[in-house]
Amino acid sequence: MSDWTLREYVPGDVPAISLLWREVFGDPLRMTAEFFALLPDMGSCAVAVRDGKLLGAASVLNGFELVTRQKKRPVVGYLYAVMVRPEERGQGLGLALTREAAELARRRESTLLCTLPASAPLYGWYRRALGFECVLHRKRYETGCDARESVMEMTSTEYLHWRDALLQGKAYLRPSNPTMEFARRFYACFGGGLYACGSGICAAYLDGDVCVIKELITRTQEDAALIAASVGAQLGAKTAVWYLPSREGEAYIAAPPGSIPADCVWNLSFD
Repeated sequence: MSDWTLREYVPGDVPAISLLWREVFGDPLRMTAEFFALLPDMGSCAVAVRDGKLLGAASVLNGFELVTRQKKRPVVGYLYAVMVRPEERGQGLGLALTREAAELARRRESTLLCTLPASAPLYGWYRRALGFECVLHRKRYETGCDARESVMEMTSTEYLHWRDALLQGKAYLRPSNPTMEFARRFYACFGGGLYACGSGICAAYLDGDVCVIKELITRTQEDAALIAASVGAQLGAKTAVWYLPSREGEAYIAAPPGSIPADCVWNLSFD
């Protein structure tokens, strides 16, 4: 029998979760502060405690809808930032937290769950834990940076509006307004943001001298390299890397088999 207690987080847990988050993932406290400021509108977090000490946590974002040609839009829960103190690992705590977070998502009316495993071996772990398989893939592209198109920074509301228009007629995962705002703040913490450029839009941040573009949507894919090069130059990068949905390539989103169309567009992740 486990000697820890699982429960939903309360505001008083946030400082301890944030410190553990920094220890496990290395993210700045500014980013976790933005996350927890918006979390009540995006989802929730499961925590494990023993004698008042935080042992681990797992979050779930319920702020997504699966948009298809069907009239009904399932609410999607995105499992995120599963973390356990190093000295507490190997006892099944990560599995217990993940399943507790999944239950929190279901209580918040999520009928579909997904996640982005942090490393290749974790796809097998999520298969055993929740029956997930890789359902979406992506392909990586790279170019040098050159300011050939003007770049305009966007608000999260503007980005969502443009995104819906560009993806009309396609299957895609649509974030809620608070979740889109967290994406904007997340990228801003790393020197980036949400941008319009040429015929498309993109979400990008800096990793050293590399502009990492998490999502790039254009009316014509021929414009993708031009947009990536221009946004990279705007951010002062030497190289721009971007990802596009692909039926083959790098494993991406994991979810129940058959739950998400293979051509579904969603590169707005927080990895």
